[in-house]
Amino acid sequence: MFTGCTSRNNLKDLSVVEGVGIDLEDDSITAIVQMLNLIKEGSGAEALSGNVTMNTSGTGHTISSAIEQVSKNTSKKLFFGQNRIVVFGMPMAENYLDKSLDYLLRSSYSRSDVTVAIAKNKASEIMESPENDALVPAQTISTLLRQSEKIGYGAHVTTNELLNAYADKTSDIYLPVLAIEEKSASVAGVAVYNDTKLAKILNEDETYGFLFLRGRVKRGLLELKDDALGKVGTEILSAKSKAKAEYEGGRVVFKVKIKATAMLDEVENGITDKISDEELENIEKLAEKEIERLCRTAFDACMQSKSDAVRMGEYLAMCDPEAYEKLSDNWKQSLETAELQVDAKFKLSKINDNSE
Repeated sequence: MFTGCTSRNNLKDLSVVEGVGIDLEDDSITAIVQMLNLIKEGSGAEALSGNVTMNTSGTGHTISSAIEQVSKNTSKKLFFGQNRIVVFGMPMAENYLDKSLDYLLRSSYSRSDVTVAIAKNKASEIMESPENDALVPAQTISTLLRQSEKIGYGAHVTTNELLNAYADKTSDIYLPVLAIEEKSASVAGVAVYNDTKLAKILNEDETYGFLFLRGRVKRGLLELKDDALGKVGTEILSAKSKAKAEYEGGRVVFKVKIKATAMLDEVENGITDKISDEELENIEKLAEKEIERLCRTAFDACMQSKSDAVRMGEYLAMCDPEAYEKLSDNWKQSLETAELQVDAKFKLSKINDNSE
């Protein structure tokens, strides 16, 4: 009965934040904040066409002080309730990650569902991308990462997921990497960490396999090579991954089962609807081997980097608590002998959209 609006703020007194970029240069931190331009000229459809944001930057010795400087530069309080993404520049991601995570953990501005990413170069380049004149570029980039994860091209990580991995005893962090191509951002791999040190940026194949291991791939394309048919294109319609970890023969074994259904999309040599049952079965076997190869490539890249970004320790804690208790204090040493077992099942359910 006594609630009210004593601490409310008028919209005209706020700067509505849509994206934040953080760069490190010469021991100083620059925050580039993308916010809605609420005073854009025009009315109706004209006011909602093209980019409706503006960027303002501030510099300080900490992330908080840099963002505070942005607020001073705009003469308005920053409102982070609508923030879509936080992007760290590569120098920041390489040398300042632990302090960055502390900001995400403690700052009252931080939200648990905000997308977190790394820029291949500077975060400012990502924040300044027009995204082909999108209304809100930061939102477009966040959506890009969400969609790219489902098709195996890039990862999508929220603040909550990042902090949970950071706090976990054995898990390591991974983050998507963004680059600029012409007038828009693009995914450029996945960065995996060894503790708080950036260990490796996974390439295209490693990223695809990594997302299969993490159970994040839901659909996508898989190109195969058959001796008789040449290049064969398949479109994954659905995919599911189930993982567990066990301690066998003095080593940790990561066991992943993957089931995928797909449509035969393109055949280099031959007519698609004339493919025999025997050839279809051979394509399915080729696809299973390719998925297993992608997974093994990603697993080897992580293990060589001493990075448990696939959360193998987390699975071991669930499947064999005694082994986890025994190994977790020297987990990096356990990664040196860890083994992967992948069982992929690939089923072609359609030849094209018009035939079952």
